[in-house]
Amino acid sequence: MQDEWVWSAADHETLLLTLAVAESQQQLLDQLVEGSAKALKGVTLWRREEGTLAFQGWSGTEDREGRPVPLYGAPNYLLGWTPEAPLPVSVQAMLGLRLLYLNALHEKRQLNDRLSVLHHAALTDPLTGLDNRRAFDTDLEAAEVAQEDYVVIIIDLNGFKALNDKFGHALGDSLLRGYGVWLSRVTHGRAQVYRLGGDEFVVLMRHVSQSPEAFSVWAMERLQVPFVDGVSAAIGIAWRHECDEMRAVLGLADQRMYAVKKAALSSSERSRPPG
Repeated sequence: MQDEWVWSAADHETLLLTLAVAESQQQLLDQLVEGSAKALKGVTLWRREEGTLAFQGWSGTEDREGRPVPLYGAPNYLLGWTPEAPLPVSVQAMLGLRLLYLNALHEKRQLNDRLSVLHHAALTDPLTGLDNRRAFDTDLEAAEVAQEDYVVIIIDLNGFKALNDKFGHALGDSLLRGYGVWLSRVTHGRAQVYRLGGDEFVVLMRHVSQSPEAFSVWAMERLQVPFVDGVSAAIGIAWRHECDEMRAVLGLADQRMYAVKKAALSSSERSRPPG
């Protein structure tokens, strides 16, 4: 056995360039074996984690042969290889640097995934899966910046508390989820639906081709609760062009919703048989 592998300058440079662009640990190991001018029969990779060696992978021979040696510049990674002979420092250094880079890239992707999950959770109502108040505020600001004549629809459920008290929170939660699905279905492609909390929902529509009158007729009919007796939707609608500023639009939609709610309550009391 030779004391040292002898590679041509071209082979050495080619191997370094190949290692420098490897996209995974396994690709690094495979290219190390393939690019070593057949000097290497097999390599194994280890990583030191909390004082113990964790096996990372191998290439070439399946046997985990070769004494693990810390890589230059990346001492937490150890490489074993057969046959045992000095491995050029430049190759070890490139291998170590690429392993550190791939590990940092992996951790960055994991962090981005976690941040994406947290961001989604921060903007999502956990019960219905709809966007929440924070998402609504963000989207409303965007519509305001775009200077669009958007429409806001605030919805509160009449009769929900009585149903919830009578049949329990499980049924009440099912109703809220079901109504959220219904709103999303009938407004699909036209608007965004949010749950503000409790039994209050809001619909934001940013591009409306109908006249306000025709739109109101559509909303009052299509956004009702279609599947539960004794529960109905009190709906208040306000347009951006009706108010001087954004928050006034919400206040106007809220006033109109409560006017509908009050009218429904008065009607219910008038229809109640005398005691």
